[in-house]
Amino acid sequence: MRTIRLWSVLCTLVLASSLVTAESYSISGTATYSNSVPVEVGKVQVECEEFDYDCHTFRGIEATTDRKGEFTINLELDDSYDGAEIFLALKGERFSHIIDLEQSRKTPSGFVNQDISLQQESPPAPLFTGLACGGVVIILAFIAALDRKPAPIVSSARQRTAALDIVSCPICGESIQSYLLIRHLIVDHEIDPSEASTLSERTHSEE
Repeated sequence: MRTIRLWSVLCTLVLASSLVTAESYSISGTATYSNSVPVEVGKVQVECEEFDYDCHTFRGIEATTDRKGEFTINLELDDSYDGAEIFLALKGERFSHIIDLEQSRKTPSGFVNQDISLQQESPPAPLFTGLACGGVVIILAFIAALDRKPAPIVSSARQRTAALDIVSCPICGESIQSYLLIRHLIVDHEIDPSEASTLSERTHSEE
């Protein structure tokens, strides 16, 4: 008789557990830097407190922001997780999120909105970085040109002859017209303009 009762209790527990069904819970939002620039291609990841074992089911689930900074994290959970706290981590910063099943069920899409606003500012755009580097090169070339000694006055015929002279690059040995040597050293070998000028004068004097 006890065996029958035990089996009845076990069957009841199994039946009750089967009635607890998981449902989709989606967290959707927009991630921005402190200067309102969208966080592009950033990983938003679920993190938990060390001893919050209920949250550990979702630890490591992540989503990547698009070009507008928008993201969506999808979780599968049941009523037992309602009110649980998880954290959304992005670029070293964490943001608390309380699971709200009631709010999720109210919206037709089933999404719960949570925007992320980082405390850090956006990194400089590659375009501006390239322009800044180009500006530095131009300034250095201008300073090097001011520091150069005045070239001796030569006749126009001599200038035409010099322009057609072929010299060898002191770095790679490539044959190149003499008047193009400095530009070749700066552009192809990334040599400082002042050093390129010195190498050019030394090459001309040797040849």
